[in-house]
Amino acid sequence: MEKTYFEFKITFLHIVVFLVAVIAIGIFLFYMGYQAGQRRADPRTAIANQQNQEEPAGAEELSVVDEQPVLAAEGKSPEQSSIPEEMKLHKEQTTPKVPAEETKEPPPAETKKPLSSGYTIQVGAFADFANAQKCSRKFTGLGYPTAIITDNQKKLHTVQVGNFSSLAAAQKEMAKLESQEKAKFQIKQAR
Repeated sequence: MEKTYFEFKITFLHIVVFLVAVIAIGIFLFYMGYQAGQRRADPRTAIANQQNQEEPAGAEELSVVDEQPVLAAEGKSPEQSSIPEEMKLHKEQTTPKVPAEETKEPPPAETKKPLSSGYTIQVGAFADFANAQKCSRKFTGLGYPTAIITDNQKKLHTVQVGNFSSLAAAQKEMAKLESQEKAKFQIKQAR
């Protein structure tokens, strides 16, 4: 009678070799994924990749955004302020300014603002501007004046809270914020 099947003999050595091969492949794949993640997270690599990409011709760079709560008219609470007053404030903020080329007067000479001698608390640094705005709105909602500082060389948007005249005042406020937010922050020179 003829055999219609094949016999395979699996020994303990075959099982050990198979398991070692599976573990080695797993370690190799994990290592490759780890290296890819490190390259992607490395800011120098990200900057180099962004520099290799061409920027659109009309790209506009933002440097500082200062978000502060809108105050109601004097003597009124925010609930009592009227809609026409809010519309008037909105019109003042969104009225387009006439470019300097269209006016007859020469543009004023640029003056550099001296660095402030105060201190501020850096509560975040983001590569994505939308995340920086979200963080800024969070602290603005808590009643702090915030500013988003953009470093165009590093492509980084830092969110800074408050402006303190002394280092002691900044440290006191930072300790309060750290306990409230359960996060670590840094004190920086105000720009």
